[in-house]
Amino acid sequence: MSSFQDNNTKDDQEARGFRHSDPIADEALNWFLKLQEDASDEQRRQFSAWFNTSERHQQEFTKLEEIWGAPAFTKAVGELKTVSAHPSTNETHPRKTFRKLTGVAAALALMVGVTQVPDWWIYLQADYTTQSAQMRQISLPDGSSMLMNSETAVALDFEGPQRRVHVLRGEAYFDVLHDAQRPFQVTGGFGEVTVLGTAFSVLTSKTKDRVVLERGRVELTQLNAAEAARELKPGELSRISSNGIEESKEINPAEVLAWRKGRLVLEDVPLSKAIEEIERYYSSSIFITSSALHDTRISGYFKTDNMVEAIETLALATGADLYRLPIGIYFMN
Repeated sequence: MSSFQDNNTKDDQEARGFRHSDPIADEALNWFLKLQEDASDEQRRQFSAWFNTSERHQQEFTKLEEIWGAPAFTKAVGELKTVSAHPSTNETHPRKTFRKLTGVAAALALMVGVTQVPDWWIYLQADYTTQSAQMRQISLPDGSSMLMNSETAVALDFEGPQRRVHVLRGEAYFDVLHDAQRPFQVTGGFGEVTVLGTAFSVLTSKTKDRVVLERGRVELTQLNAAEAARELKPGELSRISSNGIEESKEINPAEVLAWRKGRLVLEDVPLSKAIEEIERYYSSSIFITSSALHDTRISGYFKTDNMVEAIETLALATGADLYRLPIGIYFMN
């Protein structure tokens, strides 16, 4: 570390631990966090000396200022006051709220809570759940099987003639035993899948359900709508939203369902979509703070048990600067 940091307080020591191969990036981040609170005149003189030591120092610090000013980051930090246990009546500026909390790690942990807090009421309804980077194989009461992907919650109804599964959150793959007298039905957020004997997956999101058929036959219907059912053929994918059922398209089920074998396949998708997929297997958050990066197209093949490698690979491929904080939060700029 630079000699200008010899007088760091205990708070500054706790803020260290930023994992970068370049120590100057660590120094810049340490100074940046320190200056968000009311630094003393002496500390500001030390910072000025550090900042003017080299152009590299100035570049690294400027990058952090750009991240701080990014709309996505500012919005997340600004919302911290809504979850603080003891909110201040006069501390409403995001920058002040950010530093008012008990240390940078606690503040960023709360930020994750604001932006990615699980829908706990969904989990209260669920019979089975999985956490981040966890898969779970379930034998259903009728002998069919269900494989749950990361961050998934499902509820079952197998009473009497019913064979119903509600995917409340996430994604599940089903291998269904044939029973002509008891159709197997899976409900998502927007649609329902009815099958007799088949293997397929249902992925839910805030805007649509995605159905992938590996083998057999399924019929798709939109919830609370009069639109006629649409049939899927093996090797096809369709989505159901509030706007109806999309036209099916041919896909490679082995790639789309690669998560069953611990793999994530990304094929020519925007970086923002790739990060969304990666976050399902990563226990913390990843922020893209440069608008120019959001739509950058990428492809890749990753192991779901090593998402850090995936994040670093995508940063390298897109030319993004990558910052990691101690609790695992990443910023791509």
